[in-house]
Amino acid sequence: MCIDVHTHHLPAAYMDMLHEGGGPTFGAAHDESVLHKMIDGQEEVGIRCQIISTGPNSPYLRDRAQAVAAARTVNDAYKAVVDRYEGRFAAFGSAPLPHADAAAAEAVRCLDELQFVGMHFGCSALGHALDSPAFADMWTELDRREAIIYIHPGGILCGTEPGLSGMDDAGIAVTIGSAAELATAALRMAALCRTHRRLRVIIGLLGGSLPFLLGRVVWLGERFKGRSLLAAESPNGSLIAELRRFSYDTNLLPDPKVIGFAREAYGLDRLLFGSDAPGMAPQVTARFMRDGGLTEDEFAEISVHNPGRLFGQRLADQPLDQTTH
Repeated sequence: MCIDVHTHHLPAAYMDMLHEGGGPTFGAAHDESVLHKMIDGQEEVGIRCQIISTGPNSPYLRDRAQAVAAARTVNDAYKAVVDRYEGRFAAFGSAPLPHADAAAAEAVRCLDELQFVGMHFGCSALGHALDSPAFADMWTELDRREAIIYIHPGGILCGTEPGLSGMDDAGIAVTIGSAAELATAALRMAALCRTHRRLRVIIGLLGGSLPFLLGRVVWLGERFKGRSLLAAESPNGSLIAELRRFSYDTNLLPDPKVIGFAREAYGLDRLLFGSDAPGMAPQVTARFMRDGGLTEDEFAEISVHNPGRLFGQRLADQPLDQTTH
């Protein structure tokens, strides 16, 4: 049965804390009935497990104490969901960036104590790029644990990051801004992973605009030697090679042609099924993927085999209770 790597759960208590702290909020809080509807969608598509994350609603608050409290609140709530539904859901933990030492401590708690399958990060954190030197100790801890890292847009999307003039329009921010955020974060993470080789990175929404720009990255990178990470030399191969080590979830639809671009850009073995539930029903995502020309064998590769190889025992050890809800 397939694994859905891109789903969200927004507990009410957590969203209240983000509002109070002036943090990023996008969408309404979820009650228990939303989880029940997600399970109904799992059964219709044949999903074994959905991995929940906060999506654009990361615990990125300027006040350190508020950020730490929010991160712990949502992570504890996720642990309760994972335990209560016994295999229906797994979780990506959240860290209270940009407070680097606190973020490192909470990431360690998520992986070592709460036993989450990985960590979720926005594309940036209150103006700080993910490869900021200030976050070096956190990435070292995550690299040591061979952590799976899931990247989702949130800065421009939620109006918490400086952006191009015009990004204050909500529709433009969602459709254009988030795609640019993802491509930028992917390039930054590729540079970071040159020295943190054990991190395993998933870029959300097929990398945003990235699959359409890989040729341009190569072409212009040569012109920026010494002035851009695009042209930085590395013994581990080109930046494009690093990008093709990452995985990418399938939620940059509904245009079915996009899946073909992504397959050509990254390779079929780099794609993972991601629906964006409850915002988009997984059966809708599955239909768009098939409309994009995927065979049933290719669909199985993306939804079953690729995530199985990536997550391994992290998900295989979880029981599946077909009756809980």
